[in-house]
Amino acid sequence: MADAPLDLEKLLLEFSGEVPVFPLPSLVLLPDALAPLHIFEDRYRKMVADALEGERLIAMALLQPGWEPQYAGAPPFHERVCVGTIVNHEQLPDGRYRLLLYGLFRAKVVAEISSEPYRRVAVEVPAETLDVTRAAELDASVHALLDRLPGRRGPIGQLRTLAAKFRGTPGGPGSLVDAAAEAADLPPEDRYALLAEDDVLARAALLLDALDRKARGGDESLPPRSDPRLN
Repeated sequence: MADAPLDLEKLLLEFSGEVPVFPLPSLVLLPDALAPLHIFEDRYRKMVADALEGERLIAMALLQPGWEPQYAGAPPFHERVCVGTIVNHEQLPDGRYRLLLYGLFRAKVVAEISSEPYRRVAVEVPAETLDVTRAAELDASVHALLDRLPGRRGPIGQLRTLAAKFRGTPGGPGSLVDAAAEAADLPPEDRYALLAEDDVLARAALLLDALDRKARGGDESLPPRSDPRLN
């Protein structure tokens, strides 16, 4: 694991703005969450090796529908990604990697820089927005989220502890909403919609809606908020 908490402000100041991207069809990483990854394709082994020698950063992206015929090439993925840092890794004797990626921050893909041997993108890091004049509304939304997650307060607390370990601070209201989303066990489409929302109150509203639909047993999910074509 990381030897010391990450200084996210310093990391963002030093961030090159370019990052390798690992697109998957069903995994959406959220900030302050951990994703265990098994890396076995040659191109992604190279990606991990280069990341470990560089900034240790990888952007997780969600593939767009219809990715299957193009998977070996460069299928399109959604523009909003979560940039994570490798906090633990193991290289197996056959060259595969097992690693833990910790989600650091949301980012928006603005250009694809290269596709060989793996894909790299240029990203912008949008600022999280929170209207402080609506603090009471946010407080009510957060309490409503916690009430909709029976038995999940433990995992939320664990996620905030995780954030404190890696960032040195559990973060603010946005981190709590993300922790609730991580604990909610939502489908990838819902998780992507939450990842793509920078406004904390709007994100809480999206999560409440997703939890309502889940409680009703509905299988509809939130549509992705953007559908870029990275070509």
